[in-house]
Amino acid sequence: MTSSDVMTTWLGLAGVLIVVLAVTHWLVRRGGGWKALVRRTRREVALTARAFSGPVRTELRYRRGLRVLVRLLRDPAVWTDAERATALAADVRPGVRPYGVLAGPRWMGVLVAADDTALSVPPEPWAPDEDDPRLWWIGRADLTDVHDDPAVPPLLVCAGLDAGNAVLLNVRSGPPALSVHGPSRAGRTARAVLQALAAQLDRRLPDGRVGIAAGVHPRYQGAAAGATVARAGIEVAVCADPLERPLPTGLRLLTLGVARGRTRLLEVDPEAWLTVHGAPAAARVDVLPLARAVARALPALPPCPDGPGDQEAVEPPETAAVPGPADPDLLPDEPDLEAGAGAVEPTGVSATRPSPAPATEPRPVPVPAAAPAGGGEGDDDFAEPAGSGTTGVSAASPHAS
Repeated sequence: MTSSDVMTTWLGLAGVLIVVLAVTHWLVRRGGGWKALVRRTRREVALTARAFSGPVRTELRYRRGLRVLVRLLRDPAVWTDAERATALAADVRPGVRPYGVLAGPRWMGVLVAADDTALSVPPEPWAPDEDDPRLWWIGRADLTDVHDDPAVPPLLVCAGLDAGNAVLLNVRSGPPALSVHGPSRAGRTARAVLQALAAQLDRRLPDGRVGIAAGVHPRYQGAAAGATVARAGIEVAVCADPLERPLPTGLRLLTLGVARGRTRLLEVDPEAWLTVHGAPAAARVDVLPLARAVARALPALPPCPDGPGDQEAVEPPETAAVPGPADPDLLPDEPDLEAGAGAVEPTGVSATRPSPAPATEPRPVPVPAAAPAGGGEGDDDFAEPAGSGTTGVSAASPHAS
């Protein structure tokens, strides 16, 4: 090949390169320019990376939240301190209405509703949250005994996890109805949240005080919503659909969907994050591990104090506590609180007070075979095992409506 042939080849390649660059530049200009192309490329790369890493992050979030939430719910001192913090916050000044608690190992954050005057800076040892004055914090070591028994003892149920704190809502405070709702893509998660709340109420209240209507759980054949609400002796009714008539006076309602009248809204999004409307905007409640955590901690939940005028609780017959299977989500050096009397006393749950003596623990019950409070086919995290011998919503103490 002569030098002229080599020169011709290089000139041809240079011409092809110039044409390619010219066409590319023309196409890029039609698409908005080079800056727009770079932005679109970065966005597509980020979306692709998120799509591949999303399932891994969700699994890690679920396991981490499950471990923390089970540890908190199994500790009776957490429930006792949360009830004490609620009563103390109500006594700070007139007009303060606590309706929830962020319960952690060292701190209790009480969600309060009040007018601007009552929401002024609370006295020590209370400290308002830096982002929202409707959240008051107090150290668990600063919780003192309540001087007077509250007129309406709080009825707390766990609604999820927020930054390592169990979110406990007071069913006896605020509007008479509590509505769990969300878009159609979050309908399954919203139903699991309702089932978890119903299971806790059924466990913590005496028999006959919770009415479960048909449709709440696929394995529970309850009565119609109207008949459930009209039943005598119940304090809380749980319905799968909003009622068509006004709620009777003195009755509390948990419903799937927005109830009529005054109600507290719990909105669930498709990513399993729950928003408590009216609460501080920074509060993001993770409900992804709620159903499984409630199922595992249900036998350890303490009974709830009775409200004024309530019927006396009927003590169940004494049964020997049966140790449950080893929890695979506990850390290697973490004690299992259901291991029985021979278990090591837990030290990582409450950093400010020791766990109560065995004599003060809640009444022992046999460990149930049923696990999750949520329903759904094909999902091990929300579906109840087929081997369950119970037909009710609560895995601990089912009863007909």
